[in-house]
Amino acid sequence: MKKILLVVCFAICFFNNGKAQSILVNRYFNSGTSDGVDDVAELLVVQDHLDIRKYIIKDYANGGSNLDDGGSKFRFNNIDLWRNLRSGTTIVLRRLSATELNTYTPDIDASDFKISIAVNDTRYMEDLAPGKAWNFTVNEVVLVRADTEDVTGDGANKAVHALGLGIGNYFNRPVWNAITSPKSLYDNYTGGNNVKGVVHLTNPNYQSYTTVFDSNAELVALPSYWQKETELMRNFPAGIQIYRCTTPYMTRQMNAYIVVFDPKLVEFKPTYSSTFKTPESFVSAETGTVLACLNAGFFYTTALSHLQYNGTTAANNVASLVRNVYNGVNSTYYPTRGTFGLSPTWQPDITWTYKVGSNVYSYQTPSPNNVNNAPQPIPTAAGGTIWNVVSGVGGSPVLVKNGVVNVTSTEELADLDNTSMRGRSAIGYTATGKVILLAVEGGNTTVTPNVLGLTLNELANLMKDMGCVSALNLDGGGSTTLRINNQLTVRPSDSGTERTMPGVILIKSKN
Repeated sequence: MKKILLVVCFAICFFNNGKAQSILVNRYFNSGTSDGVDDVAELLVVQDHLDIRKYIIKDYANGGSNLDDGGSKFRFNNIDLWRNLRSGTTIVLRRLSATELNTYTPDIDASDFKISIAVNDTRYMEDLAPGKAWNFTVNEVVLVRADTEDVTGDGANKAVHALGLGIGNYFNRPVWNAITSPKSLYDNYTGGNNVKGVVHLTNPNYQSYTTVFDSNAELVALPSYWQKETELMRNFPAGIQIYRCTTPYMTRQMNAYIVVFDPKLVEFKPTYSSTFKTPESFVSAETGTVLACLNAGFFYTTALSHLQYNGTTAANNVASLVRNVYNGVNSTYYPTRGTFGLSPTWQPDITWTYKVGSNVYSYQTPSPNNVNNAPQPIPTAAGGTIWNVVSGVGGSPVLVKNGVVNVTSTEELADLDNTSMRGRSAIGYTATGKVILLAVEGGNTTVTPNVLGLTLNELANLMKDMGCVSALNLDGGGSTTLRINNQLTVRPSDSGTERTMPGVILIKSKN
C-alpha cells in the first residue's frame, strides 16, 4: 500500500483559536500498514519551558469511517524528558513493531530541539488502550490533551489542539464539533506532499522522518552585511535570532540591529502604560522572560498609534489631524494609517486602518489625503473590512507593500523628517511569515559622528533588501530604542538616554 504523508497548514482552517496553544499537532503520517506500525505523528511545542508530563495524545477514527472516540491513547510518562520543553521543539512519535523496538535508538537529547521516540516505548509513553492500533487514515483526527491526572483519555476535555483531515462534509460530525479547543482542519485531501505544515520534513518516508527545523539555521535569508549576534542570543528559545550591521549602507556607516522571529514560537506583545515609562522600565515591570523590546508607534501626551494585545486594544491610531497648508487655513484630515497585526493563526499583516464605531477596519489602499488638497471624507465601514487580528501595533507610514517600496507618507500625513538622516525603527514580515524588528542608530553626532541614520526612503529599501514583503515605519529619532535581554543596543539620540513613552513591543518566551 502506498505510503501517504498527511500534512496540514494552519492557515487553511483554524477554529476556536482565541486562547493560546502550548503544543500543536503539526502533521501525521500513514505508513500504509494495516496495524499502524510505522505510522507517525509530529508535535510542535510553542510554549517555552512546557511541562507535558501526563499529557495524552490520541487518534479518533482508528481506521474506521465513523470518527469514534475509541482509537489509541498514549500518555506521556511522568519523567524529566517531558518536564521542561523549549519552544520550537518538535516531538516525533512513531509506532514500531516489537522487533524494531528491540533495536531502535531513541533520540531524547532535546538540546537540538528535536525528540524522536517510539510511541509504544514504555520508558517514555504509557499505552492507555492496548487493544487499539495507532493507525492513521485519510479520515482522521489526532488530539493532544493537557491531562495532569491518571485518567483513561476518553473525551475531549482538557484538549489543547486537534488536527483533522477529511473529505467533503465528513467532519460535520458531533465528535469533531465537540472538540472545543483550537483545531485545524484540512478538507478534500488529494494526496501528495505539496501542502506544508508548520515545520517541514526532509523526506516523506518514515525511515528518515526527521525535521529540518534547526535553531541555529537562519530564519530568513539576509544580505551578508547582517551578522548574527550569537552572544546576545544565549539561552534563547528556538524561533528568534538577533543580527547586527556595522558595515556601510547607502555609502554611510551603520549601527543597526534586527530581531527576526517566528510568531508561532515566541510571543509578540505590544504593551501599553498610561504612565509613560522607558523601555528599560517596561522590561523590568514585565513578568516572564522578555527577549527583546523595541519602541512602538507615535505619541504626544498620549499614544497616537494602535496598541493591541491578545484581543484587548489599549490605543488606536490617531483619528484626525489638523493641518493649515490647504488654502492657508486650518483643515481637519482623517488619515488611514499603517498598522501591523497578527491574526489568530499567527499570520502577519500590514495594512491601512481606521476605527469606525467599535471596530477597526482595514483598507486595501490608503485614503488619498494630501495637505495641498481638500481633506478626504471620514473613512467608513463600507470602504473596508473588519481587521481580524488579535495583536497589533500602529505606526506611519507604510514603507513596503506587496514586495514593492511604497512609502505612503503623503496619504498618511506623516511628515517625519522624511528626507533627514536620523534614527529609525520599523517592523516588517517576509513571505514565509517571519517578522523583523529593526532599530537604526542615528543623531549622535558628538559621540558617533559618522553614524547618521537613514532617510525614510532608505529605511524602506533596507527593509525590502532583508526580504520584507511588507514593512511599517515606527517612531524614530530619539524614540528609537532596542533592548535585547534588557541590554541596550543602539544608542538613543537623546544624549544616549531612553525616552519615556506609552507603549513598546515586547518579544517574550511563550509561557
